[in-house]
Amino acid sequence: MENQTGTTAGTPGTGATTSNGVGATDDVVDRVAARAHETIDRVAAKAGPAVEKLRESASTYREQLHAKADRLGALEEQWIDAARSYVREHPFTSLAVAAVAGMVIAKIFSSSHHR
Repeated sequence: MENQTGTTAGTPGTGATTSNGVGATDDVVDRVAARAHETIDRVAAKAGPAVEKLRESASTYREQLHAKADRLGALEEQWIDAARSYVREHPFTSLAVAAVAGMVIAKIFSSSHHR
């Protein structure tokens, strides 16, 4: 069945062709689109487990970092307690060490300003 514009009967995209080949172009576009969707689905299926693995690794590293921070905090408290105990047991030695440290620091800063 032919109409006025010179096309054959049919619905575009169903394989029917027109005199200018539009139906064939629609088929190609549909096939390319279908392949693109299949490719995207395959990539998404493979990416899902990789993203989950990455998320688990990040969670593990975060937990390890928190544990190390906790241990460092405990170590800091031990050092502070040890320093306090030493100062209580040896107050004059502590004052002498602090005075010498202060003089060394003052000398370092004063010599760096004179350059």
